[in-house]
Amino acid sequence: MQRLKRAGVDARELDAGVYSHRHVDHCGDLVPLLFTMKVGIDIRRQRDYPIWAGEGFNEFLADLRATYGHWLEGEGWTTQVTQLPLDGPGSGDLPGGVRLDTLPAVHSAGALHLKFSFGGKSLVFSGDTGPSENLVELACGVDLLVTECAIPEPDDYGGHLCPADVLDLLTRARPKRAVLTHFYPFVDEATAMATVAASGVPVERGYDGMELSLTPTRSSRAASS
Repeated sequence: MQRLKRAGVDARELDAGVYSHRHVDHCGDLVPLLFTMKVGIDIRRQRDYPIWAGEGFNEFLADLRATYGHWLEGEGWTTQVTQLPLDGPGSGDLPGGVRLDTLPAVHSAGALHLKFSFGGKSLVFSGDTGPSENLVELACGVDLLVTECAIPEPDDYGGHLCPADVLDLLTRARPKRAVLTHFYPFVDEATAMATVAASGVPVERGYDGMELSLTPTRSSRAASS
């Protein structure tokens, strides 16, 4: 909630939410978000809050409601979840004319790759994933790819990408730009960036509060941590 505030966004006025999967580092703010929407004093939400997420999210939300009860529901509005398939492509029409397309990721907890399209521009978010043919397909030629680069070497579990994996992804998908995120502390970021840059795709290191445009402009720092 604090980071939204710093970015000039009122959490109570969000149009929708899209979740890549149910691991706590990717959806842990859902409870305080819904609570904020409910208890607003000067501004009370007057419309339903739609969420798009992978199959299983309805059950996840039901468990949260069983724990927190009426604190997650407002007066005159509710949370509406559209579940997307984990065995093939999914899609949705988001508020504001944004198109969402998804494919399953190589991870757990209902993980999906997310593609957002609007006005002839496109952005893909990898979410958490191991090497994924679905991600190569979804990211092919997009304006911006935001991808994890969590580990230093290939992972036997297959749940995350290393720099060599991201290099292969960019070499094959050829997005116009890429931003790397989700570095675990034991990753040498300078080495990772140098490895991925060999693809020839312009690459940036993502940071908390980063503002991105789908046109090649200089990004600015809104907040950091």
